[in-house]
Amino acid sequence: MVFLFRDRSDINLLFLVLLSVALHFHIWISPPMVIANASDGLLPYILVNYVKTLPPFVLIILFQLLILSQAVRLNILMSKLKMFQQVSYLPGFTYIILTALFPYWDVISSGLVANSLVIWILVKLLRLYDQNQPKSLEFNIGLLLGCSILLYSPIAILIPVVLFALTIIRPFKLAEWLVLLMGILLPFYFIFTFVYLTSGPQEFKQYLPRLDWKNPLIRPNIKVILTLALIALQFFTGLFYWQDQQSRFIIQVRKYWLVLLLVLILTLFQPIIFSAQALYASAIVLTPLACFISFAYSVPKSLFIPNILFWSALAVIVYNHLG
Repeated sequence: MVFLFRDRSDINLLFLVLLSVALHFHIWISPPMVIANASDGLLPYILVNYVKTLPPFVLIILFQLLILSQAVRLNILMSKLKMFQQVSYLPGFTYIILTALFPYWDVISSGLVANSLVIWILVKLLRLYDQNQPKSLEFNIGLLLGCSILLYSPIAILIPVVLFALTIIRPFKLAEWLVLLMGILLPFYFIFTFVYLTSGPQEFKQYLPRLDWKNPLIRPNIKVILTLALIALQFFTGLFYWQDQQSRFIIQVRKYWLVLLLVLILTLFQPIIFSAQALYASAIVLTPLACFISFAYSVPKSLFIPNILFWSALAVIVYNHLG
C-alpha cells in the first residue's frame, strides 16, 4: 500500500480518496459526530447551529471533503517548498491515516476544521524567506491569524509560533515585528470598537481566548492508550529519519522544518491550555505531526518498516471502531 503513494503520479489523488473512504468506513455505519464548544468563537457557533443539523449523508460528504482538501493542501505545500528529498503523496497519505487513527480526530470538530486555517497560515508564513519587501505579507499573516483566533480562539496558541518563526526565517527587524503585531490586533480593534459602541466594553472579553488549564488524559481507556502509543511510535520513527535527512537539506528548508517543529511542540499543549473540548481540540496538531511522521514512510529504502507502521495503524483503526 505505501509504495503507491511514493510516486508523484496524479492518479494518487484517486488513491487518496479511496484510502479516506476505506479508513473512515465507520462513518457509513454511523455518521460523524459534530463536536464544538459554541463559546470558542464563530466557527464552533456555526458548527453547533448550522452544520450539526444537516442530514447524515451531507455530514459524511462534508467530512470526507474536509479531510481530503486538507490532505491535498498539505501535500502541495510540502512539495512546493521541497521539504522532502523526493516529491510524493505521503504527507497527504499520513494525514488521512492520522485522522482515522485517533477517535477524537475522527469527527467534525472545531479543531479539525481549524486545520484548514493552520495550513493557510503556514503557506503564507513559509513564503517569508525569499521576500524582498515582506511587510505586506507579514501584515496579511497577522491579519489572517487575528481573524482565525476570532473564528476559533484556541488558534491563539500560534501567536508565539508566528513571532518566533519570523525570527527564524528572517533577520530581526523591529519594524517587521510591529507590522505583524498590528495585523494580529486589527480584527480585535474593530470588534472592540463595535462592541464599545453597541454593548459597552465589558462585553468585549467574550471575544478573547479563554485559558482553562486541565489534564485531558484523566483515566484514558485502553483504546486511547493504544492509539497514543502507536502515534508516539510513528512519530519517533519519523523523527529519527528526519534527523538523518537534516544534513541533506539546504538552509532554507532546515528553517522551514524548525518552524514546523515549533508548531508541533506548542500545539501539543493546546488541549491542556484550552481544555473546553478536551482531546477534540488536539486535532490542530495533525498538520505538523503528519509532516514528521511522513519521514517514516518516505525515507526507508526497504518498505518493511513503512508497511509495519501502516498495517499496525490499520489494525488499531479497525479495533477502535469495531472492537
